Amino acid sequence: MSLDDPQIIDDEQEDEKLSDHDNDKSLSSLTSDSSNECPYNDDIASKVSTAFAKATGIDIEFAIQLLKDHGWNIDQALKATYEAKEHAQLIVNTKQNWKDSNEKYFKILSWNTDTTDTDEVEFNELIQQRTETMIEILLREKPDVILLQQVGTFALTLIITCLSSLYDDESIQIDSSNNSNYISIFTRKSSIKKKNVSIIKNSENWNMLKIEIEYKNSINIDLFNAFIDENTYSYCFEQINKTNPNHIILFGISSQISDTFWNSHIINLDDLWEKTNQRPETTYTFDPELNSNINGNNKPQRYDRIFFRSLTSMNNQFKPVHMELEGIQHIKTSDIVFPSTHWAIQGYFDVNN
Repeated sequence: MSLDDPQIIDDEQEDEKLSDHDNDKSLSSLTSDSSNECPYNDDIASKVSTAFAKATGIDIEFAIQLLKDHGWNIDQALKATYEAKEHAQLIVNTKQNWKDSNEKYFKILSWNTDTTDTDEVEFNELIQQRTETMIEILLREKPDVILLQQVGTFALTLIITCLSSLYDDESIQIDSSNNSNYISIFTRKSSIKKKNVSIIKNSENWNMLKIEIEYKNSINIDLFNAFIDENTYSYCFEQINKTNPNHIILFGISSQISDTFWNSHIINLDDLWEKTNQRPETTYTFDPELNSNINGNNKPQRYDRIFFRSLTSMNNQFKPVHMELEGIQHIKTSDIVFPSTHWAIQGYFDVNN
């Protein structure tokens, strides 16, 4: 994957192996090599390189050269890193030691990461620490599909780098090209074949990401991911309802739409929470009473949801059986900070019923 016109958060922590002078010298050559021209200006290229170097544990000069050699494509540069650095080899080895999930269930996780880029140095470090905890959770759970919303460019670079050995990824900006918020869909390579990728837009530059997949060479699923509000709500569901009637639909959303609004509108999709016994402990994904990342005294809300449409012709072969919340552990460096202001939703579907 390559990032189009990213706006990456400032990172004031320089690599300890380089002095400021050496760093500047290295980065000054980024756009001067006409043999493989960098698509970014020096400032943005510096930040992409720094994030890549931190995620892989390699020297920044080596990171810059790898990115240049591979046209600034993070996935391709990462592959080369695996072959060249012991740290990346450890990632590959760790993959073999991960506990296998129960293959009976199809797992999908949707998460508003709330890692929007910022220029404030103290928040940069915290975003990195939060993102590293998110990555640990994603690698521990290993869902078949991961839907992420409101991902900043720096956080997205870290996530792509660390998940690339297991997952294919697609990411788009939520709205305009000047917005550094992304939505992303990650699909597990071992169980999913990606067939088609498309972007659904409206006249106001709002974007929704759609990927058509085949699960275990037998089940066709259309994946949707979006950040919506009351203005994009109707258009969003109109477009989803136009999808192939012979395909299952899975749709992860994040929003700031109130429960009152949802309750007053009818949609032609099932809500995963409603179809898995509506357990009280899994009701709210945005909960100021429990999540110390949230400032203010707002009421708990179900801002994040997974919708689905199964096929009657499949005779309940793809049936929701469980929903749980993830991301409820503190980050390693703090006993009060969580990975995000939102809990993640993880759903389980029985594919062998």
